[in-house]
Parts: sequence; C-alpha cells; structure tokens
Amino acid sequence: MNLSKVDEYLEKLDHTHIVLFHEGGKEKRETEYGFIEKGLEKNQHCFYTTQNPQQVLDEMKEFGIDVDTKSNLIHMVKIPDEFENYSKMILDEVATLPSESEIRVISTHNFDFDDEEKTDRMAEIEQCVDNDFANINGNFVCSFQVNQVNEKLRSRFLNQLLDSHKAIIFLRNEKGSDMFMLP
Repeated sequence: MNLSKVDEYLEKLDHTHIVLFHEGGKEKRETEYGFIEKGLEKNQHCFYTTQNPQQVLDEMKEFGIDVDTKSNLIHMVKIPDEFENYSKMILDEVATLPSESEIRVISTHNFDFDDEEKTDRMAEIEQCVDNDFANINGNFVCSFQVNQVNEKLRSRFLNQLLDSHKAIIFLRNEKGSDMFMLP
C-alpha cells in the first residue's frame, strides 16, 4: 500500500486531534513512525505513548529514525498494563506537554476493549483531551486497532470517538485509506 497520501494528509493538518483506526501491521507502523520522523525533522517534540517503549524505540530504529541523536526530542510515555490506571496517567501526561514548543503525539491504545465500561471510559478520556486541546501546540494522533474492540461494541465505540476528534483516518491493510475532517 502506498501511504504517501496519508502522510501528506497528516502534514497538512495543523493543531488537530486525529483518530487513526487501523488493523495493525506494517501500515500502522509506517504511518505512526513516518509522522514521528517528520516531526523530528522539524525539531518538534514527539511523544509516543505505549505499553512497550523499548519495542517502539527498536522499531523506530529499524524504520530508520536515529533515536539516539534525536533522544532530546523523543518522549516515550509508558502506559500501565491495567486499563484502569491508564486514564489518570494519560491525562496527567497531557497536562505536562511543553506549551512553547511544537509537538506531535502518537497515543496507542493496545487494550482489549471488551466491555462497555472500558469503551465508555476511553471515550471519556478522549473527550477530556479534546476539551483541553487548545493547550496542545501541535497534532495529536490517537491510534486504535479496530479488531481489539469487541464486535458488539465496535460501532458504538467508534461513533463515541468521532465526537472528540476533528480528523479521522481509516487505514486498512492492503486496501487503502480514507481520511475525513469533521466540523
């Protein structure tokens, strides 16, 4: 799949809260790491929230990002393994982002969203980020692997997420992508 269309779209956005729906795999990594790489080229602070920071750093190296030279601009934020601890942690991290520097954030959400309580709490977290988005000087990509969401809850949850984002990217492995702006 040629991801240049997605990359161009992300680079045109300015100060936008973006949701990335994907199926996992190399397309997801290329999109996320390409977004970070372009930010580093512009000397932007790049935050990556993940449950496995070392794995992401290793993958960034494989992707071609010089994580050692750019270590002052790369901020890895470890997400707790338990979903219940995640909400406080992410909101606290968002509050500490540097306001004077341009930033980019990739926030991964590798939880099994298997009940309404988790999906409702995640939607609430996303709304809190969006409510405070004026304090974030840059773009914030929230990345969700669609097949980790219980099929019975999926439509409801995806619609909840649309309420708190301004741009949506649907990235389908080997099937292309769609991108939309919301009012």
